[in-house]
Amino acid sequence: MKEREPEWYEEARNGPFRDSRFTEAAADKVIMRVRSGKQVPERASHKLRLSFIVAVVLLLAGAGMLLQQQGLLGEGRHAGLFYQKVKAPDLTDAGIRKTAERIMQEQLGKKLPFASLERMEKINQAVVVFGEGEFPCTIKINTETGQVTEWNMSAYYGLTEIDSKLINEAIVKLRENGYVGGFSVTGFKHSTYYYPEAEQAIQTRDILLGKEGRIDYANGLYAGATIDLDEDEVSDDVIQKADKALKILRGNRTDHLYKITRGLAAKWDVITFEYGDNENGVCTVIMDYSTHELLQVEDNSLYIEGSYDSGIRGEQDTKLLAMDNAKLQSSAAVIADELFGIRLEDYTVVNKTIGNISFESPSGDFRINAAFNYEGVFYSMGRQITTPE
Repeated sequence: MKEREPEWYEEARNGPFRDSRFTEAAADKVIMRVRSGKQVPERASHKLRLSFIVAVVLLLAGAGMLLQQQGLLGEGRHAGLFYQKVKAPDLTDAGIRKTAERIMQEQLGKKLPFASLERMEKINQAVVVFGEGEFPCTIKINTETGQVTEWNMSAYYGLTEIDSKLINEAIVKLRENGYVGGFSVTGFKHSTYYYPEAEQAIQTRDILLGKEGRIDYANGLYAGATIDLDEDEVSDDVIQKADKALKILRGNRTDHLYKITRGLAAKWDVITFEYGDNENGVCTVIMDYSTHELLQVEDNSLYIEGSYDSGIRGEQDTKLLAMDNAKLQSSAAVIADELFGIRLEDYTVVNKTIGNISFESPSGDFRINAAFNYEGVFYSMGRQITTPE
């Protein structure tokens, strides 16, 4: 089952580590001074030839190293002054498993129990699986070259395995973001992913687990925290406001209030109400933690899944894009005006994609982002501040 991310996680994902690509620049400058009009003595000429020969040898050696790094010498060859044959990769099941175990040890710092190894000869790939249940580890390896092509790993670490510096840093971050309560660490979950086609090939996600909630890190950087709240920590007026907002969006149907959480990050401090029977709540209402201003209301039970048939799905998506903007704005206004205390009729449509539409206020300071299904029914509506506060 896919782990449910905190509501603020997408913002964190697009944070400071979004553009982490880097480029390598290498420049070799060769300067030759030729003195014309003067005869070079034989001894000096001999030294010059020796210097030139040494320079050429070093240049060729450097070029060989570059070719090696770029994979231009072919599999199994190292470059230098002389070509050197290296040991070919072990492509047996035992060798592939050993490679997978090495990667797992490097990325997780521990070994999970071996589960299976499956070869898919048509695509020259072996899939090696370790662990089971909530913490699996899957590594894909090319069966012709022995190269690791992809991985998805997660592991759990007990309290004694966690670096105390990480815990101390996390508590400091919580305090900086306005949380003054306690946080009793119980464990740590580390996940790492490698997809060559991704913008940032290797990615990590870490969760510091505690009795009070969780603290998230993305690619080694603090991303935010989610703190569980009891109903008695939230006033009845605020809970009733959340209930009312949900009814404004989708009618008088009622759902069980499953969980209340507080989400804290560098630019976030929100309270989220989840309705449903489990942690994958069908409905959510998000407010500003301090002011209790409504930020977003969503009922995923109103979402209609598109067809898996590409032809039918294409027709459905075309229908969504073709829906009249004026009619959508009129329908959205009935909900948005009451939720956010605005006049959506005065807003301008600024963006429309498949199943989503955005309206901007006359001043340009606010946007209403809304999602609608194939029947034109809105199932999500959120308020966004577009200018610095």
